[in-house]
Amino acid sequence: MKHLSLFSLTLFFVTLLSSAQTTRLFVAAHQDDWQLFMGIKAFESAQNNKDHTIILHLTAGDAGYKMGNDAYYKARESSALAAARFMVNAYNSGQFYGDEMQREWVKVNNQLVLKYTYKQLDVYFMRLPDGNGDGSGFTANQNKSLEKLYTRKIIDIETIDGRSTYSNKETLIGTLKTLITSIHKTDTLEIHLPDADQKRNPGDHSDHRVASLFVQDASKGFNGLSYFFYAGYHAQTLEPNLTADEIKIKSALWGISAAELADQRHHSSWDSIHNRALDREYFRVQQPKKPSSSQR
Repeated sequence: MKHLSLFSLTLFFVTLLSSAQTTRLFVAAHQDDWQLFMGIKAFESAQNNKDHTIILHLTAGDAGYKMGNDAYYKARESSALAAARFMVNAYNSGQFYGDEMQREWVKVNNQLVLKYTYKQLDVYFMRLPDGNGDGSGFTANQNKSLEKLYTRKIIDIETIDGRSTYSNKETLIGTLKTLITSIHKTDTLEIHLPDADQKRNPGDHSDHRVASLFVQDASKGFNGLSYFFYAGYHAQTLEPNLTADEIKIKSALWGISAAELADQRHHSSWDSIHNRALDREYFRVQQPKKPSSSQR
């Protein structure tokens, strides 16, 4: 009988593990959420060119200005894209990737979604109305919000640019499900999103919590799925838990986002309130029960 050496067995398992690929979806209600609350995990994922990293922004983060206030929503999108490029380019600047990103409107479940691609990273903007911190909405958007749609206090909701209308709660869930299906092409799927458990993550923005609930509903039944639930502003009340190197990475992501906002003639988000989150990042991992039938 032929026996494999310990080295051969180790090499076999390393090869087996390295062949497994992961799709990581980072879910954000607004264009600066993932940098502040999920920045380290997003950075680590974007640095791995064997995996597929996706950042999904559900709302336009327009703060009630809709498409006004010198296109505030667009400045926030630019800030997210600048940070996304940095994640890919850090430690790889010699590749001369530049700032050119492939931009396209994609049809998902008959709804138009803006997509940017940069190497192994995809960034999506759905541009639904900012719902205000308590979910009450803003006058410019007819006081509509994700929370009101989820709780059926409103029937439908339209993107701030008028390109898409979600006729009910199920239409938005179906669109998210179609999007997740289209990106889940690897062995495992990680979905990183705000913790909607108000006991574990109290005092969070309504849009953060409800964006998470929508994506959780849309992702039920997928194979190889793990949820990473992140603390939001509540993390600022917890002990710092990042290493010095991780703080540098997160500060760089946040600084780039803040600088791009200023370049677009808007107030920088580099302030004492947000900066308190730069030395901490808390999440818990949950694996849902396996589906009864195969689904991808």
